[in-house]
Amino acid sequence: MAANHTQLCHLQEPPFFPDTLLHNNLLPQQAAATALRILQHLFHTLSSNGTRQHWPSQARNHLLNKLQHHIHHLEQCLADKATPFKGPRNPLLAINKYFRDIHLFLHAHQHSACAWDHVRLEARASLQHLHNLTRPMRR
Repeated sequence: MAANHTQLCHLQEPPFFPDTLLHNNLLPQQAAATALRILQHLFHTLSSNGTRQHWPSQARNHLLNKLQHHIHHLEQCLADKATPFKGPRNPLLAINKYFRDIHLFLHAHQHSACAWDHVRLEARASLQHLHNLTRPMRR
């Protein structure tokens, strides 16, 4: 996810990864469904036209191919095995809001290079959180 290393400019506070997902108490199937939703949103966000002018195309394409591979793998694993989320804290809703806020952030800053730098850092943080979220499935 290498981008041109520009100094981050001072914009309105960018969205932060949902706190509710930092404390993983999900069942393995729920964690997988949550991971899938994060990957789908990351793919959608990073494949938008705005990234083309701010990210090197080879690195961007490599990342998108990796994301698509993991999305396909999770979709295969989750086919007909979805475990519904119960309770007031549905992580899928939190993820949807988080990525909606990212798109609003980009729009508010006219998809500037600076805004994309913030989004790049958030994407990196999302992938790190995703790694922690799926840790129980790798044991």
